[in-house]
Amino acid sequence: MPIRIGTRSSNLAMWQARTVASALHEAGIETEIVQFKSMGDRSLGGNLSSSVGQFIHLIDQKLNEGLVDIAVHSSKDVPTTTDDTVACLAYMERGVTSDLILFKRESDDPSLYNVLDDETSTSLSDLLDRIEHGSTFGTVSGRRQSLLLSRRPDLIPLSVRGHVETRIERLLEGRVDALVLAEAGIRRLRTTGVLDEHNEHLTACRISSEDWPTAPGQGTVCIHCKTNRFEELSNLRRILNHAQTEADVIRERTILDMSGGGCLYPAGIEARGEHLMVRIAPKNWRTTFCAGREYSIFSYNGTFEDFELQLPHDETPPETEMVDGPKFISTLNSDRISTVLANQGIGMTNLSVLDLKPNLDAWPRNFLSQYTSKRQWPYLVLTSPFSARCAILAAESNPDIARIKWVAIGEGTARACFQRGVTVAICAKARNSKEFFDYISSNIGTNTKLLLPRSSVAPETFATQLKDAGYDVLDWIGYENQAKKVEPTSVSPEDVLLISSSSSAISWAENGLKTPNEIICMGSNTRNTILSLEHFKNCNVSVLEGPTTEYLTQWWNQNRRR
Repeated sequence: MPIRIGTRSSNLAMWQARTVASALHEAGIETEIVQFKSMGDRSLGGNLSSSVGQFIHLIDQKLNEGLVDIAVHSSKDVPTTTDDTVACLAYMERGVTSDLILFKRESDDPSLYNVLDDETSTSLSDLLDRIEHGSTFGTVSGRRQSLLLSRRPDLIPLSVRGHVETRIERLLEGRVDALVLAEAGIRRLRTTGVLDEHNEHLTACRISSEDWPTAPGQGTVCIHCKTNRFEELSNLRRILNHAQTEADVIRERTILDMSGGGCLYPAGIEARGEHLMVRIAPKNWRTTFCAGREYSIFSYNGTFEDFELQLPHDETPPETEMVDGPKFISTLNSDRISTVLANQGIGMTNLSVLDLKPNLDAWPRNFLSQYTSKRQWPYLVLTSPFSARCAILAAESNPDIARIKWVAIGEGTARACFQRGVTVAICAKARNSKEFFDYISSNIGTNTKLLLPRSSVAPETFATQLKDAGYDVLDWIGYENQAKKVEPTSVSPEDVLLISSSSSAISWAENGLKTPNEIICMGSNTRNTILSLEHFKNCNVSVLEGPTTEYLTQWWNQNRRR
């Protein structure tokens, strides 16, 4: 009776399963490959890192049910703690451990295959010099995100999900500026020929392991079996197991376990015999980053014997010093923007004038079952940080919302999702609804249905524009923006009021709050609302242009810096 090999159905997973089958065939053992789809394959959402072992559990479950004899996995995807009924039977000889950052190729760049054929690595500093300010990069890995953002907080992470080939297509389409992938997977797919058509359109940089250690187990195929069959299948272990790879991966996973993390922990740990390279971010690095503060990375490069784990931790942030003189007064309520501006000597006071009341019962549910392919799934369109916060709440009890792609109007909305653990799939970098419409109409086909939650006071103009352009749009009141009673605040004529929405402008006026001479607002709709209100009749109103922090800094330096 043949050995039944359980695997996911992607090209990369099938390559791994065939490699196992080939090794067993050479030893005279007959095999049969059995394919399954895991939950990781059934989602396009950006919350991959909130669910450990998505690519593992289903296949191991089939193992326990007796439907397969062994299960084949990428070792880096295996949680540090697994079901006691499942054992790791073998680790196959490790491939390369490096990560590649892929870009669209320009005329002087080497092709992807030329990079693979050249063993040269690039330092992280040199690599970052190539990436333009405010670029997007595709990965949901906590390790990759934390290492990049610790050096370049201006970058915007995006969730680029699906098989490797699909992710590459998104890069070539311009959905993302750069893509981070494991070199081992790229090399394996190269042997299948599926990347040949893209080779001349892609280039890549291999990141130095000293700057960027691998995820524990990366580049390694591991084979699971039922614990009570370990001895029975020991003959397979003798054929498949590579002793040095096993020793290295066990060391990496042991250190990961010592750090208190799992396979999604923000840690790079790479063992090569007695040599060890480690980079670990604080567990709460995302919160620190979203607050606009720097975080430290624990680094080690030396022998395993001399290694001492010193987990980084985030210090209690010092109280922001009040800046004398003029300041921004913001209804946006972004701690990140306030902190970044304060570090440049620019004061900002956050003043909330709205309460967000989610209307979760109105959000669509159980809508994915009608589609036969993930390519038909709708996109969730988010037009503000408020809509982002509401989407996060909806996704907690609404699995279909969590599984689809999220599209953010701009950086602020994308970061509002990121702060709460979700990496959006698309960031349009739009400053207003017109630019957002232009982005969608240029980059998303009309065959894609759009789900559009809006506030109780938002006009239907944007949804109507999309419908008139041929899109199938489902829009609904996803949340209510309710004006709240605000106590009077100190405002000087030289202060600058930053108004984030029409609702905020109306609430400010209804509260009778003092207004400085200068107002900067977000979007032309907000400007029109401000100009229509008697309360602001003597104010100079301008629309924010470009990324919020950069624009405010530039404006302040030109108009208020003395």
